[in-house]
Amino acid sequence: MKIHMFSGSGFAWRVTFACQVKGVTYDEALMQPTRDSLKSPAFLQLSPRGKVPAIEVDGYALSESMAILAYLDAKHPTPPLFGTTPEETGRIWQAVLDFDLYVSAAMVSNVIALIAGGRGANSEDTLKQGATVVHSELASLEDDLSDAGWIVGDGLTAADIAIFPLIEGLIRFTGKPEVRSFDLGFDHFGSRYPQLENWRQMIKALPAYEASYPAYWREIDLAQPAVA
Repeated sequence: MKIHMFSGSGFAWRVTFACQVKGVTYDEALMQPTRDSLKSPAFLQLSPRGKVPAIEVDGYALSESMAILAYLDAKHPTPPLFGTTPEETGRIWQAVLDFDLYVSAAMVSNVIALIAGGRGANSEDTLKQGATVVHSELASLEDDLSDAGWIVGDGLTAADIAIFPLIEGLIRFTGKPEVRSFDLGFDHFGSRYPQLENWRQMIKALPAYEASYPAYWREIDLAQPAVA
């Protein structure tokens, strides 16, 4: 399987994480996050809206991260990511759609994309408005975690894989020096959201986390000077 993606995309990380969980081998076809790359005729054949990720498997192409996760779960059913009963499947999809429809838009468009695109320093008001919405949603998510500490049920599901990469991107990008002075409220994530922090640590303890960690982020992490 070939995954067309750019390293550091939270949506692409969903797919590589799921592949690692399921033991599915893949090749990363790394792209540049530019219009010329994403809107090229060749890529639009794979992803009609020109967005990553997109996959190719034996002549079959598919885009949209959650559609890809559903495909992977049907093709490689162990371990199941969308539950084993209709009720579990419904709850997992409810959590995924709730996040993607109502949370990720504010998180990505109004916070992460502005900072990643180099516009964060000149977008304080927009960032603060986006952060207010995101904090409200994170507070609800904090209260709604299962008794076992996962998004739904007693173990890792597609809901966790959908939400985790975007929260990691949020924490990473809002910690950049050019926006840190805006006090967006994510630099002390663990103290503000202790249950979500426990959830983050459970996911980071999984082998799939380290195996799928974005290579571009790792390069930046290694280049950072050591803190004495």
